[in-house]
Amino acid sequence: MKKGMGWPIGVVVILVATVASNIGVIVLTRDDPSFAVEPDYYRKAVAWDSTQQRVAQSDALDWRLSAHISTRSAEDGAGSRTLTIDLTDNTGAAVRNATLSGSLLHVARANDVQRVAFTENAAGQYVVTVPMPREGIWELRLAALRQTDRFQETVRIDTERDLITPAGP
Repeated sequence: MKKGMGWPIGVVVILVATVASNIGVIVLTRDDPSFAVEPDYYRKAVAWDSTQQRVAQSDALDWRLSAHISTRSAEDGAGSRTLTIDLTDNTGAAVRNATLSGSLLHVARANDVQRVAFTENAAGQYVVTVPMPREGIWELRLAALRQTDRFQETVRIDTERDLITPAGP
């Protein structure tokens, strides 16, 4: 090796190590279920005004959502639970014949999103059974559609305390 070649070789080694470590981090985080990026975040940011308009229209309906969660099913290895939604209008009457759907995710595993579709029972409640294998806080992003009315709400479900609260702004 020529005299004075140590510095250039050292710089190249440092650059190669930096690139290799960055590639390693990318590979590790790509499949990590606890790491998530909001889907279509750029489109959502561009459509912020229309999103706020839909939120205002949803709030103007003055519908109320109350949710209930069953205890974990002992015989089910997936730890399924039944979510029951009571949806009422501003007079307290049940909102019937609506289509409820949404997404459910454990906040510690935000990359693992489940799509949920509720069915209406005879009592006017909307019910779905979903696998919830982890204890802790889950987030349900719900949309209800009845004719031209669209209601949306996000709630947090704490399975350890059987507590359901609004997710906040």
